[in-house]
Amino acid sequence: MHRYSLLKISGLIFFILFIYITQSFRWSGEKGAQKAHENFISYFSEKRFGKCSNYISEEYSDQWQFNNDEIALALRDYAKHFFLYFQANWENNSIRKVSETFHITGNLKIDGKGNQVTEMIMQESKKHLLHPFTFHWIKSSPLPWSWKLIKIEHSKLEAPSGYVPGKSFNSSRW
Repeated sequence: MHRYSLLKISGLIFFILFIYITQSFRWSGEKGAQKAHENFISYFSEKRFGKCSNYISEEYSDQWQFNNDEIALALRDYAKHFFLYFQANWENNSIRKVSETFHITGNLKIDGKGNQVTEMIMQESKKHLLHPFTFHWIKSSPLPWSWKLIKIEHSKLEAPSGYVPGKSFNSSRW
């Protein structure tokens, strides 16, 4: 009986090690950053903001002075007006490694339907969505899938004056 238990434990360890090595190849370097980015955009498009938040680093900071909680709320504020239909698509222009981070630059395409506020947001967004976003990704731990978003940049997009993420009274201003 002792040998059988030892064999089962050895088999389980081998299986876990095999999965870890396989995932390490799938999520390594540029491929891993790209995969994390694709998942993030997909979750945003599906309005799965909890999943999006899991990809945002606690050290997140950006040009709008948002922290990790505030950027998650800003994404939610933006998408909540699209209650009939919301779709976010990413057109990847480039990915490059800078030190320990990967910068993924491309255009975010938004489509959706809701009400008059949605139409106003779409019109305002179109002029900013012509310019590329840059998402900065870093591997946060030895786990293969542990990619975190540490920064978002956009050359033209500014937070509206007085905008506070998560405050319903001014969320239509973003």
